[in-house]
Amino acid sequence: MKLKVKRIIYAILLVLWMITVFWFSGQDADDSTDTSGNTIRAIINLIPSIREMEIAEKEKIVENLQPYARKLAHFTIYTIGGMILFANVNQYSLDDEKKIAISIILGSLYSITDEFHQMFISRKKPEK
Repeated sequence: MKLKVKRIIYAILLVLWMITVFWFSGQDADDSTDTSGNTIRAIINLIPSIREMEIAEKEKIVENLQPYARKLAHFTIYTIGGMILFANVNQYSLDDEKKIAISIILGSLYSITDEFHQMFISRKKPEK
């Protein structure tokens, strides 16, 4: 594949990843909890022994797994972003140390802007 095409593809992937992170970060606490809870429910319902449990028991499992699922999701999405970012930087003629440094700096800057963005997101949905 031509270098220019690869650069464009990696740039598009990076922008799509950034949009995804921005969208997830823009969720209020209730929506974020619903998203992770529904994901856990879908996964645990694949396990026959859990599928047969009472709803209250399943909800307790969801509640207990939620902090871990959220941390895993956060770690995973930023790992994917780091890989895309490094693949993008890797398309340029730089020594490996510079590629790594640029990837770490840009990734860190993006995570800082994401945390700043989250400061403006409501923690709870407004009362109706």
